[in-house]
Formats: sequence, structure tokens, C-alpha cells
Amino acid sequence: MALPNLSSDLLRTFVSVIEQGGFIKAADFLHKTQSTVSQQIKKLEQEVGVDLFSADGRKRVLTNEGEMLLGYARRMLALQDDAIASLRVSDQSGELRMGVSQGMSEGVLPVLLADFCRANPSVRFNVETGFSADLNAGFERGEYDLILTLTMDQSEGKGDLLGVEPLSWIGAEGWQWSGYRELPLAMYVNKCQFRRYSVKALEQDDIPWRLVYTTTSYQGLMAAVKSGLAVTARPQSAVIEGTELIGDRLGLPDLPNVYSWLRYKPGLERGRVLLKGLRLWL
Repeated sequence: MALPNLSSDLLRTFVSVIEQGGFIKAADFLHKTQSTVSQQIKKLEQEVGVDLFSADGRKRVLTNEGEMLLGYARRMLALQDDAIASLRVSDQSGELRMGVSQGMSEGVLPVLLADFCRANPSVRFNVETGFSADLNAGFERGEYDLILTLTMDQSEGKGDLLGVEPLSWIGAEGWQWSGYRELPLAMYVNKCQFRRYSVKALEQDDIPWRLVYTTTSYQGLMAAVKSGLAVTARPQSAVIEGTELIGDRLGLPDLPNVYSWLRYKPGLERGRVLLKGLRLWL
């Protein structure tokens, strides 16, 4: 039996229904009628041979099979977009100026940027790290072509929302705290949003604290945490070997979510592959 050949148009409609929050909003987003969107989803279900949505009152929600296909659909569409974009930017030159929030400058991002540079050797790629408020101000002054920033309040974000992640308490594996002594903290400098919100949460719960380690270096920060000198508040993905999430175990207060944003100049052609990669990463 021949396997179905999934249409990228059908997959894009399917993903849009989820990301836009329903058939009506997806139709507006795709500039299609609602009946066309419904027909395309039905055709996709016929192609794969399973129901992708089920009724939940007046709403339609993803089935288990729909959840499974969603992940594949996003990757397939991203790969197709990357392939097309790669052909279009292979002869690009010039300068690409990028600003990255301190909270996003670690992890897979350097690898992604290195891949972009290798694929576009004629582009002079300049990256600066800083705090989100400064990066937004610099972007508005024309100092950057694109910026990656963080907010703790979704309504304060500027640009395209890339992802959401909980801010979490991180300490050395097995780190203990009685609750009666001051909680030792390792944090970035005053401008850091994570520092401001974590201290606010501690004070609201009447938990004593003291700042024992201040730095602008992520490596230095996590080294202090891993050694057991202090704990910190970082996005959940910042956990490294030798550290763990300690909030629930030690009864520390809940922290808000972290929202990541991408902002770039209208019509930006240089870096289109990079933009797609960032959307996948986050």
C-alpha cells in the first residue's frame, strides 16, 4: 500500500489552526475561507487515515494522533522553508547586527549562529549581548538588524513571540536549606529581570535572602551554583550537569514564566535562515 504524500499546504493549514487558536482565526491568518480550512483539515485526515481533532463541547481539540502529527508537521515545514531560504541567501553579503539578551546567550544559540556563519561566509555577523531594555532601545535607534529579548510579562513583549518557559530555582544537586537561614543567591547585576522577580517573590513570602555572588558571566553564575555556594533563578532549560530544580523540594515560591521575543527590521532578507532556525530552537 502506497504511503500518502503529505501536502505542505495541508500541513501548514493544520499547524495554523493550532497556532492561531482555531479554524476561524486560521482562516483569517491564511487569507482563506473557514470552509476551505475545514475541507483541508478533512482532506489531511483522509490522507493520514486518522482523526486529528475531536469534539470537546463546542470546541475542537487535538487527538493523540493530532498531537503526534503536529510535531512532525512543524519540523517538515521548517525544513522546507530552510531549504528554500538557503538557496535564496547563499550569495548574501553585507553585515548582520544582532543583539541577544543575557538570558538567551547560552545553550544551543552559539551553535546555531556558527552554522549560519558557515553557510553565509560573505556576511559579516556581529553579535552583542545585553539586557532586554537596552537591546530594545538600541533596536529603535537602528543599532541592530534583529534582537532576541526576554520579558516576564507577555503584554510587555515586542516583536514575534518565540516561546514560553518557566523561571525556576536552580541549585547544586542535593543542595539543602533549612528555611531558617538567609537563602544565598547568585545573580546577574541589577538590570536582570530574573533577579528582580525572584527577589520580589522571596520578599512576598517573607523568606530571608542575601546576595553572595554577582556576575555578568553565565559560566561564572552556574559555577557558583554548581559548587553549592548559592542558588539562582533561571529558565528551566538552564539546568546543567551537577545542578537541579530545587523549588518544589525546598518550598521556594513559584516564579513567573519567561517569554522570549524576536524583533527584526521589516523586509530583512539577510538572516532569513537564522530566523527560521530561531523559531525551531525556541
